[in-house]
Amino acid sequence: MHNSNALPDLSGRRVVVPGGTGAVGEGVVRSYLAAGADVVVPTRTQERAEEFRRVLGDAATDHLHLVVHDYTTFAGAEQLAEEMERRLGGVDDVVAPIGGWWAGKRLWEIDESDWQNAFVGLAAAHVAVLRAFLPRLDARGAYTLIVGASAFTPVPGSGLVSMEQAALLMMRQVVEAEVAGRQRVFALVLGPVRTRLADSGDPDWVSAEQVGAVAVAASASAAVDGLEIRLRSRAEADEALAVLQGDRPARTGEVVAASTMEPGNGRREDLLEVLAELAPQIRAEPGCLHYSVHRPHGGGDGPLLVIQRFASIEAFTEHSASVADQIPRIAALLATPPMPPTLFEPVL
Repeated sequence: MHNSNALPDLSGRRVVVPGGTGAVGEGVVRSYLAAGADVVVPTRTQERAEEFRRVLGDAATDHLHLVVHDYTTFAGAEQLAEEMERRLGGVDDVVAPIGGWWAGKRLWEIDESDWQNAFVGLAAAHVAVLRAFLPRLDARGAYTLIVGASAFTPVPGSGLVSMEQAALLMMRQVVEAEVAGRQRVFALVLGPVRTRLADSGDPDWVSAEQVGAVAVAASASAAVDGLEIRLRSRAEADEALAVLQGDRPARTGEVVAASTMEPGNGRREDLLEVLAELAPQIRAEPGCLHYSVHRPHGGGDGPLLVIQRFASIEAFTEHSASVADQIPRIAALLATPPMPPTLFEPVL
């Protein structure tokens, strides 16, 4: 059974969990209900809603709100958000364990149906929910994505899922930079999870309710603005809870950002002038450890390489927000649209 005494009190908190009827989502819903929150779980059919209530058993208190609704389109997600405002007066947090699995083909073997279902469909559902609910969250509300470790570990034969999950992690980074602290944006990146439907007996796997406990801690946390949290083992789950509860600082480590810029025809010197102008501002930012611009060895008119080093991913995210208004100015001087920098972290 879930130990509600270990959870913070979220009484009065209004939480929407799209994908909550899934195996991992069930653990999230149980945790928020145990913490006293009002939990909205959309599902596509009344039969599925009734089955989920039976699965929850005694955990399905009056704080559970099952809504028959298709949230996977832009219009559907917007209608759901409007309905929640009417029913509950607003939304405080969203936890999105929206997902599915696809396997069996190498990337050059996929057809258009595979692409639409395994990449476009899943990514569109996440974007639909985010665009509908994020602007409606109360100040300092938490938006939490739940994805799998395939986001950074390529899975042969399931490449579309790996690509879609990686895209969601970048979406989190972009949204965090864009909200600039008005809301908090988290990602829980899962390894194997013990659920009601899949329990290998491996004691090192996190359980669905442990995933839920971390999501609840993220909602309640006053210590952390937003974070990508990896939950590939019980030890990582314990570490995440300690960080979110303010008992331990996040250990993100240094981050190196590398960007390649191809100057447009005749715009090389203009680009160098802009980068030189920005250098003092960037170097003065808290957390900036290094900023330099490089040209190809031996000179020539090749691309420029910008190397930046920051004390943490949080410092880099703050930097990204501070220079966002300069991107159009730089883009106008490039031969091709600017690409997000490649991020590196220490190995040794």
